[in-house]
Amino acid sequence: MHSGKTVSYKAILDKVIRDFGFNYDIKDEEGLEWLAEFMAHTNVPVVMKESIEYIEIWDGRGDLPFDLYKIGQTAHIEGIDSIEDAKCGNGRMYPMRWKTDYFHKRYHLDNRDYTTEGRETYTVGQGYIFTSMNTGFVAMSYLAIPTDDCGNPTIPDEQQWLEAAAHYIAHRIARKLWIQGQITDAKFQIIERDKEWYFAQAVNHAKQWNGVDEAETVKNGVVRTIPALQDHASFFANMQLPEQRKFRPKAGTGLVATINTVPDSVQGPNPAV
Repeated sequence: MHSGKTVSYKAILDKVIRDFGFNYDIKDEEGLEWLAEFMAHTNVPVVMKESIEYIEIWDGRGDLPFDLYKIGQTAHIEGIDSIEDAKCGNGRMYPMRWKTDYFHKRYHLDNRDYTTEGRETYTVGQGYIFTSMNTGFVAMSYLAIPTDDCGNPTIPDEQQWLEAAAHYIAHRIARKLWIQGQITDAKFQIIERDKEWYFAQAVNHAKQWNGVDEAETVKNGVVRTIPALQDHASFFANMQLPEQRKFRPKAGTGLVATINTVPDSVQGPNPAV
């Protein structure tokens, strides 16, 4: 469960100094690096920032977003001439698929017919997205480590995450001091034990549903008579809507939609009567 609020890295460093009192001068670059490591290690999508980046493709490749953590979905945009057109909502988007063949990067280099379907595909590597088309534009929906206006990483503003982040940084400091012989084995083991406990607590807390609204969405996406096999084509839109079921009771009465009918004996008398 995540409220969506975040706090700056400075609040975490202040908590480490206040709670542990290390004889150690924490530098900003150290704190930022450790906090980014902490967020990456959690691997919890709900606490990452959802972002969308529009990428121009030249010679079959384009630059990946600098803050990319995990790709959600990528789409090919047709009918536009610039990134500004994409940002203004112009053009039409088509879902792209992950490449399945070893000749993927050759699509834009020659005139061979590599596929009879003609659907665009992509892969990533070396800081680039490689597409099956030579030029064009793509939209990438991805998860990023959340940052503030200055580009510094932030964490969820919840006690579980404050404790987990502070103990992670404290553990990194304690490990350096322990290697240098400045703290005892017992003190280091206590900090390491607490770090593992608070880390697990924060991750488990983030995996909880955000209220009944998310629970209803999950239920509607799972409880289906007919499996939704083509949702990728619509970018998985409207999966939160319940399935409309049609029942044919008797011949000549037509189709009737009856979902979750409760008998009067269970629901009690109708107060409107």
